[in-house]
Amino acid sequence: MKTLQLKWVLRHGNAQHSFLDFVVSGRSLYGELRRRGDDYVSCLGWLADPQDDHARARLLLERPGDLPSGRVALYICPQCGDLGCGTVSVAVVCDDDGFVWQDFGYESDDGEAFTPLERLGPFRFQAEAYRSAIVTYPKR
Repeated sequence: MKTLQLKWVLRHGNAQHSFLDFVVSGRSLYGELRRRGDDYVSCLGWLADPQDDHARARLLLERPGDLPSGRVALYICPQCGDLGCGTVSVAVVCDDDGFVWQDFGYESDDGEAFTPLERLGPFRFQAEAYRSAIVTYPKR
């Protein structure tokens, strides 16, 4: 089982944003995306509270995914947060052993294209620890 933590990151670029990064067993997913040349912010921590609440609910499978594929956007456009600009998404699955993030990839909300992200995941999380990380994130 992997561990999940949320940690605040200040992104520098055309627009500065603080957002919550997903850290899986000590490995920053934002850092991994940056190493691959991608520039996104996570779906948590920089949008208004209602959007944050919806993102948390999708990660906990309390709401359907936000993309036509049913997948959940983890990282989104740092300028506007629009899914049409492209996202890093994941299939979130819950089974008897916990939550699983699998099949990471790039997609947008047009439902047209999905490009797998190679050598990332799947990650299995113990259910209660996962819920706790998503719900009780660190304050700024």
